[in-house]
Amino acid sequence: MISLRDVPLSGDKLTDWVFKQFIFFIRRETLYIKRKKRLLNPNDKHHCAIRGLMDPEFEPKIEITINSAKSVHANRNEEVETLIHELCHILFWKTQERSIWQTERILIKKFTKEQKDFLKSFIPHHEVKN
Repeated sequence: MISLRDVPLSGDKLTDWVFKQFIFFIRRETLYIKRKKRLLNPNDKHHCAIRGLMDPEFEPKIEITINSAKSVHANRNEEVETLIHELCHILFWKTQERSIWQTERILIKKFTKEQKDFLKSFIPHHEVKN
């Protein structure tokens, strides 16, 4: 179990609060993170590829799926950005996509390298088929 006292901090109170909330959700057993090679938008009739998907309907857990295709994420650091975006959907669950995207951009700039690496450690290395 990860203590919130042991997580890396940036020194900015709001950024650190958001980071600790992310870790709180990640360490709960109700959140499942997976990587999938070909992730398509289920709500789009053209089935375009998407970076990530947060599925709150995956009972009894919340499922975050990250597209691991190299054409979408050139490296694991870009996968962290998608994880931040999907975690924003959990933390700010009634917020519109545009605001989530803006929040993601701000957090990517505010999080330290240590914080991003800490989040990266929760992304599995293996990919799932489904």
